[in-house]
Amino acid sequence: MPKIIDSRGDTDFVWLEDIHYEDSTLVAFYQNEQGFASFIAGASIVGEHKPVCRILSKLHQVEAMNTIPAPIVPEWRIYEMYNEDGRRYFILRINHAYIPSNTRNKAWLYNYPVFRDIVSVLSEKGVNELVYLTANIMQDFIFSEQVQIPSDELIVYDYDEKDDALHFTDGTVMAMTELPIPPPSWILCSAFENFCANTIRGNWLVIAANTNTTFINEREADRLIEYLRDTHALLHNEMYKAELMEVLYEAEGEMV
Repeated sequence: MPKIIDSRGDTDFVWLEDIHYEDSTLVAFYQNEQGFASFIAGASIVGEHKPVCRILSKLHQVEAMNTIPAPIVPEWRIYEMYNEDGRRYFILRINHAYIPSNTRNKAWLYNYPVFRDIVSVLSEKGVNELVYLTANIMQDFIFSEQVQIPSDELIVYDYDEKDDALHFTDGTVMAMTELPIPPPSWILCSAFENFCANTIRGNWLVIAANTNTTFINEREADRLIEYLRDTHALLHNEMYKAELMEVLYEAEGEMV
């Protein structure tokens, strides 16, 4: 079928399939996050699926130079799949984003408009739930009440309800409740809270541990994969995960 071009605000959507309205969940992850836990989990769920939408914007953080014969794609991508219970899921792969820097003054400015447009468009497709996969990458910064997450645990935070306490999945309540969450995670959650036009089913920030002494946080990635399987009935592609891990370990070897 021909491409369907939909331009909203600062963002262009190139739909490669005609997507109908249906109750759906959006799972999002930033692929360059330290430790790669959310990338491994999200990409393993996507597996061999082809994207149904490419997202481009003048606000994306894209390098001026590129390479051939395999140029780096400048767009974010959306994939469509169904879980074991027949519910539709969109997976948003964020290829590049504005993250904390020395000035820290661009993350909201450039991430917010794109997330606003994505939420508005996906609301028209039936999305009423968000699951943002991330890791506690700020845990090694010094804060007065900084939460440490065990590698076999997750914090699942309801961004809409704004609970007074943080809870691990085993039911444990954290005594110290100050947990810094960097962009782009909370910016998408905020945009979803404000711009989702449907009755929101859930707006979840799912936070895994982070081990900064390990280039690849595979154990933490496996915990996110377990969460997606047990809570959302999404099964990962083990063969694809194995191939991805091989590529990441090769990249680590080249950095040594």
